[in-house]
Amino acid sequence: DARKWFDHAGGGKHGGMYGYTGPEKNKPAMVATGMFCRQLDLAAPTEPRMAESAELLKMRQINVRQPDYYYVYYGTLALYQHQGPVWTDWNERLKETLPLLQKKSGSEKGSWDNSAAHAAAGGRVVSTTLATLSLEVYYRLLPMYGFRNKDAQAPARKIRGAN
Repeated sequence: DARKWFDHAGGGKHGGMYGYTGPEKNKPAMVATGMFCRQLDLAAPTEPRMAESAELLKMRQINVRQPDYYYVYYGTLALYQHQGPVWTDWNERLKETLPLLQKKSGSEKGSWDNSAAHAAAGGRVVSTTLATLSLEVYYRLLPMYGFRNKDAQAPARKIRGAN
């Protein structure tokens, strides 16, 4: 099942470092995607693997020379759900960085250049879509564990089937 697969694909000290086919290093887009999938399965922000994933995403800056919009999008989804100081920091960087990368003139005004990474095959449309969705995350979703300010601790684990 999916949980077993993520258990297999997660590496690092606590299982929060995800790869394509198993544990791998230096795959931040996969860490962000794996973290978000675990959140959809109601893994609490207090779980060590979630903290491990969040810490890696916190340390990995958005590459302004060759942005990976797939990473940015899934990192935004995962850290928005995680909330707390890591989300506050990520969101500030996101709001500063993405508008700088947006085209300011010509027929491409308002769009984002083609990503050299995961979204490359989709071209300008996919890069623009992922950048826009990243900037609008809080208009489209509510945090699964509620809003927490930048200094708040992670909430207790939610248990499926419990009231």
